[in-house]
Amino acid sequence: MKKLIIGTAQLVNNYGISNYDKKKTFKRITHFLEFCFQNSLNSFDVAPDYDSEKIIGKFVKNNNIKNVNISSKIPSLKFLNSKKKLDHIKKNIENSLEKLGVSKLENLYFHDENDLNFFLKNDERINEIANNYKIQNLGFSLYSKDKFNILNKNKFIKTFQVPMNIINNDFDKIKSNKKIVCRSIFLQGLLINKKLKTKNKILKNFNQSLMELANKKKINLYSLCLSYIFKHSKIQKIIVGFDDLKQLKKFLNFKKKIIEIDQDLALVRSIIDQNLHNIIKDPRKW
Repeated sequence: MKKLIIGTAQLVNNYGISNYDKKKTFKRITHFLEFCFQNSLNSFDVAPDYDSEKIIGKFVKNNNIKNVNISSKIPSLKFLNSKKKLDHIKKNIENSLEKLGVSKLENLYFHDENDLNFFLKNDERINEIANNYKIQNLGFSLYSKDKFNILNKNKFIKTFQVPMNIINNDFDKIKSNKKIVCRSIFLQGLLINKKLKTKNKILKNFNQSLMELANKKKINLYSLCLSYIFKHSKIQKIIVGFDDLKQLKKFLNFKKKIIEIDQDLALVRSIIDQNLHNIIKDPRKW
């Protein structure tokens, strides 16, 4: 799928509420990456926090791969003195490029949307830094639509990562001439995993209710999640993380169909009140 960007948060670590017992061996990761490049899946979303930059860089170097598109992130700046933040951005970019073994990044996102005010006060200088390091697009990874509306007017911001799934429709009707990349389409597996082992009672109870509803009404949650995303024509790219190669192959084998999803979507959303919705849609509250 040309829209697919491989998320790497769980490539090395047990990231996510449904990714709890997978062994992240170098051999297993290498096998996964080999399959990706053999099938022209050469776009990856990384971040210093994911610990994936170094292992992808090693694979790219060892296999002399030239055609690779990498998006990385600037970790939160909230604990830094204002005078040190610009230097931190430079060092972060340099470290990412060195670990990845590439000369440029396709996208560079601010990982913490609360760095918005600092960015707006220093946007020209930050854009200059990005240009010096051959960053093709500056962007933000967001949860808040209010922050999106502010940044959408900024001339230096070219791309956004936003959550979009059958639960979270905050960004359904956004209007922008920027590049829109959606993430969290399965909410870390919460929306499709039948054997969730999370200790979070709120999430566990919701997951059980959702699975019972899907079984009773014969709703294919996997197809519903993907069909919901594919109907949005404004989405340029989709970030999906995979626990293993089996999950990736299942995703690639999904047959995109024009199906009516409104009824199933309404049923799913009917089991969520507003308070529950506000918690479930935002993993930062888990």
